[in-house]
Parts: sequence; C-alpha cells; structure tokens
Amino acid sequence: MAGGERRTVRRALGASCLVATLLAATLASAALKKGEVVPAFSAEDLRGEQHSSQEWRGRRTLLVVLTDKDGGEAMRRWFDEAAALRVPDSVHRASLLSFKLPFFVGLGTVREKARKKVPEAAWSDTWLDKNGDMGKRLSLPSSRMPYAFALDEQGRVLAAVHGEVDSPEAKALLELLTRP
Repeated sequence: MAGGERRTVRRALGASCLVATLLAATLASAALKKGEVVPAFSAEDLRGEQHSSQEWRGRRTLLVVLTDKDGGEAMRRWFDEAAALRVPDSVHRASLLSFKLPFFVGLGTVREKARKKVPEAAWSDTWLDKNGDMGKRLSLPSSRMPYAFALDEQGRVLAAVHGEVDSPEAKALLELLTRP
C-alpha cells in the first residue's frame, strides 16, 4: 500500500472512531439521570406474571438493567457486591433484561434460558423484554455493560452507573443504599 493510501485509510479510521465516540457519548447522555423519575412501564417476570414499574414506589430499590444478552455475569456481580457491602434487605433488588432479539425467538425461549441463570428466588424480581422496549423507555442504548440505578421511595434516581460493579462510582451508588 502506498503512503497516500495509508494516510487515507488512517484518516477514515480516525473519523470513524470519532463518530463512534460521539455517538456513544450522545447515547450515554440520554440515560436516566439523578433526580429523574423512572417512567411507567410494565413487563413480565421469569414466572410469566405481569408487573409495573410502579411497584418500586414506597421502597428504595437497586435496579440493574441489562441491554445485552451476554451480561448475566456482570449483573450477578452487582447483586453479590450489594450483599457484601451489607445493603439492607429492606432495599428491593430488581433486574430488567431488555434485549433486541430476532422476531423468531419467542419470549418463552428467552424466559427458559434466563431461568437457567437466575436463582429461582429472584424470578419474580427479574423482568424480561425481548424487544428492547424497556431499555428504550429508560433511554438506555444496547451495551454489554450493565446499567445500575439507586432509586428512592418515589422512584427517583439517586445515582446511576453504566459499568462494572468494581468502579468507584458503583461503590458510591451501593453505599447510598446502605444508609437509612
């Protein structure tokens, strides 16, 4: 490849990276922010029962949202860390699985796969959406990293983190939930 061709390829790659970075920043900034109330929506849990986000009102909640089907282990680490930091049992733990899957993959299939990875005791607090609608309703773009929210009794966001549980921001979010 000649020098001019290499420069053209580098410029194109650099421009692509810049566009991808700006797009990611724009999408991340669209997510729920501190002080915002979680919008109303409904979904089925892993038992097939219908629920509403209004159920979280009246109690503080740790909400972990996955928008990528391969994020189960990262979600589990959030709940394990909440237990390790002694987040009280009075703080509700909820998870949303909001994926954009092909039309030919049925909700029953997705539910069965999720049941194999989620402890049965958490099935009613794990809500499922195979069309990505809940993620869109919460303004969360698809990502391999989980989104975590500390919600107050009115469903307002106290803190939000998009990332792994071992970050300083994640520790701060969980510590918020340990306070009375």
